[in-house]
This record gives sequence, structure tokens and C-alpha cells, in this order.
Amino acid sequence: MADKKELRGYVPNEINRLFRAVVVLKDSNLSDALTEAVEDWLKKPENQALITKHNLKDSID
Repeated sequence: MADKKELRGYVPNEINRLFRAVVVLKDSNLSDALTEAVEDWLKKPENQALITKHNLKDSID
């Protein structure tokens, strides 16, 4: 876990319940699911444009 950082945020109760239910049904864990969600969010064109514009080194391929 040394190469991982904690990420905190708040979501509406409805999203929290649905997210946790799907994670259990997929036999996954919250950390992996959150990592996947953040990676997908970073891949959005508008976020990729910001990453490129600001020459951020940690962009996702």
C-alpha cells in the first residue's frame, strides 16, 4: 500500500448505497472500484484536455 494515497470525498446517500451494492455483487472491493471510477473520470475528453493543456505528467493512457 506504500504506493497508494488515501482519497476522501462525499457522495449522496443514494449513490453510496448503490455503489456499495454493486461492489459486493461484483465480488470486488471499494478501493479497486474507486480507482476504476477515478481513472474513467480522468479519461473524459474535457479532463484529458486539461491534462494536456497544463502538461501534467500523470495522465492516463
